[in-house]
Amino acid sequence: MLLSRTAELLQQKQKDGDFTSYALFVSRRGEEAFFHSAQVDGDTYFDIASMGKVLVTAPLILQAVGEKKLSLDDPLTRFFRHVPEEKRKITVKQLLTHTSGIVRHPISPEAAGRGAEAVAEEILKHPLAFPPGTGYLYSCSGMLLLGFLLERSYGLSLETLFETRLKGPLGYTRSRFNIAVDEPNAALCYRSEDVNGLPHPWDDENIRVLQTSAGSGGQFFTLSDLKKFSEAVMAKSGGLYPENYYALAEADYTGKCGEGRGLGWLYVDGRYPQTGRLFPAGSFGHCGHTGTSIFFDRAGRLYVILLTNATRALNRKNGFRGYDYGRVCQMREEIHNAVYEDFAAEKLL
Repeated sequence: MLLSRTAELLQQKQKDGDFTSYALFVSRRGEEAFFHSAQVDGDTYFDIASMGKVLVTAPLILQAVGEKKLSLDDPLTRFFRHVPEEKRKITVKQLLTHTSGIVRHPISPEAAGRGAEAVAEEILKHPLAFPPGTGYLYSCSGMLLLGFLLERSYGLSLETLFETRLKGPLGYTRSRFNIAVDEPNAALCYRSEDVNGLPHPWDDENIRVLQTSAGSGGQFFTLSDLKKFSEAVMAKSGGLYPENYYALAEADYTGKCGEGRGLGWLYVDGRYPQTGRLFPAGSFGHCGHTGTSIFFDRAGRLYVILLTNATRALNRKNGFRGYDYGRVCQMREEIHNAVYEDFAAEKLL
């Protein structure tokens, strides 16, 4: 695959300042293409932001279900002491599919300092957007709760669970929860202005308060390790989660009430623009706020990994006065469409 239009678009977007660091990997029916900026290679760290929901949290939940550590129908009351009445029947499945009604709010440093139970209590004190199971609202806070209940189910930290149950079995070499602010071979992805003594490398505000990557995401992955994850997904590897759970995870549970969602996965349908013409309905994947994404088309034996630091670059270009996240969404659509057009030109469709 040459994908010349795609290569030109990536270079132009970097020149225009839409991102300063990027990596794009395309795999289709055994053929591969890899494009990257000069300072990036397969081992460069990127803050994957919300992609961690499907790279870490959802697979660990499915492992736990397979081992009967928990059930998708388990209510919050099994894991947390202080659950208000209207939230007592929220289930693990509703957290995974973003149908719990839980709304994201800032986590206070005081709650973070008292541990997971205090953070969960703070999350659950806010009113729901709708009764559980009756609507859809993307919720980082709900995914944070999934990270906490995994820790309670296994008696181990989420980071340890990642290291021992995902990183080791899948053969990751570098990806991890936390890196130094000045980590070598790492793309700068945080949106805040550069200041001396910056105490954190994370982009997400709540992750900064927690001071560690969590169930909602914020881990640091490399393209090389994301390829290993992707191959495990395509092969329905039992090293990721039980083989009979793949179809279950990739189904659409929310199409009637909002954006299509599987068990953690974003489900591609006609209402979702960011995958462009490249990924047909029934494809699945996830995006990260920093300008990253990963999507799969099983029938077409296709997956595409995109890593950028777009939100930082756009904010910096605007003098750190804010940025339009819609431009990041449009960037993903344009890049996926460029790959589609290259496939058509090279008669690969």
